[in-house]
Amino acid sequence: MAYQQKHEGQSRIPRNVGNRVIDFRSDADKASWLDAASSLDSLRVGIQGVARRFLRERDPELRTRAIHRFVRDSIRYEQDYRVSTGQRGEEFADAETIIRRGYDDCDGKSRVFVAIMRAAEKALPLGAYARIRPVFAVDHPLQFVHVQGEVLFPGSRRIATADDEGWVIAELILKGCELGQNPDSVPRGPRGERVLA
Repeated sequence: MAYQQKHEGQSRIPRNVGNRVIDFRSDADKASWLDAASSLDSLRVGIQGVARRFLRERDPELRTRAIHRFVRDSIRYEQDYRVSTGQRGEEFADAETIIRRGYDDCDGKSRVFVAIMRAAEKALPLGAYARIRPVFAVDHPLQFVHVQGEVLFPGSRRIATADDEGWVIAELILKGCELGQNPDSVPRGPRGERVLA
């Protein structure tokens, strides 16, 4: 009991959380938290088990592409309910829960992708790195609008969309969007709408 009182309220989750809902102080805080949460998820037995499925592939690009397709196609995109209703704060689930239930928003899909990538790299290092990539609105550069994954591996600089350091975008919510593909080049639906995975 003394231990519980001494450490009450001290956790890795910010204090402004209620029932798995977090209201971040800034968009940078949200991106940093998601990246750290992916690292913690990569240590979970369930995520390590999923990562083992991809360890037979010894080419870092092919393994990364396989993990990308798995997350893009196996986890359905569903917008966060709170965001869709205009409420403040967001709901989050850990990577194992997201895989088990089979859906989440861009935050969750990116979190799962980065967690599996990190777990696979720990189990069989190939020099592949993954991180959370926050996306900001073009016309309002301080407005955080989307989350993607981003990867770096031996040879990634040769991908046309890689940045100067070789980081490649891993878009996870657009149907058929391949690793490194510019999301704006993905075919749209009959009314010009984005086709979500």
